[in-house]
Amino acid sequence: MSPKISVLAGLIGIAATMPLVQPSAVAKTSVEIGETARAITVLITEPNSIGSGVILQRQGDVYTVLTAAHVVRNKVDYKITTSDDRQYSAISSSIKPAPGSVDLAIVKFKANAKYPTAKLGNSRSLKSGMDLYVAGFPAATRVLTKSIFVFREGKVSANSQKTFEAGYSLVYSNDTLPGMSGGAVLNERAEVVAIHGRGDRERLGDNSLGGKTGFNVGIPIDRFIAIASNMGVPISQPAAVTIAQSASSPADDYVASAAQKYNNRDYRGALADYDRAIALKPKDAIAYNYRGVLKVKIQDFEGGLADYNRAIQFDANYGEAYSNRGNLKAHKLQDLPGAMADYDLAIELSPKYAPAYSNRGLLKVKNRDIVGGLADYNLAIQQDPMEATYYSYRAFLKILRGDRQGALTDFTRSIELNPNNASVYAKRADLRFFTLKDRAGGLADLQQSAKLYQQQSNAEQYQKTIVRIGQWQKLNKKTGS
Repeated sequence: MSPKISVLAGLIGIAATMPLVQPSAVAKTSVEIGETARAITVLITEPNSIGSGVILQRQGDVYTVLTAAHVVRNKVDYKITTSDDRQYSAISSSIKPAPGSVDLAIVKFKANAKYPTAKLGNSRSLKSGMDLYVAGFPAATRVLTKSIFVFREGKVSANSQKTFEAGYSLVYSNDTLPGMSGGAVLNERAEVVAIHGRGDRERLGDNSLGGKTGFNVGIPIDRFIAIASNMGVPISQPAAVTIAQSASSPADDYVASAAQKYNNRDYRGALADYDRAIALKPKDAIAYNYRGVLKVKIQDFEGGLADYNRAIQFDANYGEAYSNRGNLKAHKLQDLPGAMADYDLAIELSPKYAPAYSNRGLLKVKNRDIVGGLADYNLAIQQDPMEATYYSYRAFLKILRGDRQGALTDFTRSIELNPNNASVYAKRADLRFFTLKDRAGGLADLQQSAKLYQQQSNAEQYQKTIVRIGQWQKLNKKTGS
């Protein structure tokens, strides 16, 4: 364990109750928040699944972890890995789901080492547009066997005080990944204000317009505080630190409802909720941006453009809105110069927003600027090294530049991060079979591609791939390989 974490453990980890933090706490840098998040976040694993959790309290040598109930729903033996990479067995009898349908649970483990515990913040104080941070461990894959701690920055999209499905009512833009469920959602003072539970299912794809919905949702920590005693978790809550019972904005209620509908694939229902939210807050740039994403999703391109324009009108520094508008101009409206200008502005305003680099890189390639496109994909990966599609796109550019081994490395990395992408297996198969003359490896990749297409009920691509396998096998026999 690092000296910094040891100091934190000594300062924080002794008390048997969880302190709620005074609202006067000083804001921290993103680096400091990341260090705190890493120290309090744990990896929760069982043979068939992975999740995250937050260390809440210590009583002697027993630690209590708060997580999402669906992370520990199976009756199996769980392992908990702490910030110093030590692994402990969860106490099976300690797993206790929250009462009712709230998607929270606690689980305990024993350890002689001292670990810091989370400070709980006031989730009711969060407003749309505030900075927010999510931490956790994305799922490992068959090839990438070790899960890596990930810390993502974003902003609050909505904070509803209404009770929605499973307790989810905090919506944020952070680009989360599978496996981060149960992880900490932190405010600018490094206080835990929610437990992450569900992320935007729409990952980037080969034909994506790149727009994110912002529908990553968590359960506000005040929901846990209200039921903590019923779960056997004592909380020190002096009268001076009680959580204010403020009502949420009705607009936030509609955005939270839209998130639920979107996750249930009711896109038009989600759009209707955004219409209601904007009627109540007609100058909310974030709402216009995400309504634009929804309109594009249902093929209303002119409506999407109008919403992106409104988002930028109300917030001229909104980098994500420029990037989304650039995608629409490039892929549907055939305004390539306008798209490039939007991407440039998006990157200038939000230099950490990886999709803008990826989108600009694609456009540069379309304009035959391979070197510029490759440079942008390098920058996209620098900002978001966990996005599988960036590696597969960069692999193509490396092939065009004659870097065959580099392309193979990138295809492999893409598969490590997303082993369910059949098309990337097919692309790596082409590279191995024809360019690198690795006939056995190429055939194995193509067979895996066919298997995935079949599992995903993509009959057309499955049949095409089966035909290709037969052709390759014949070619293999002719060449004597």
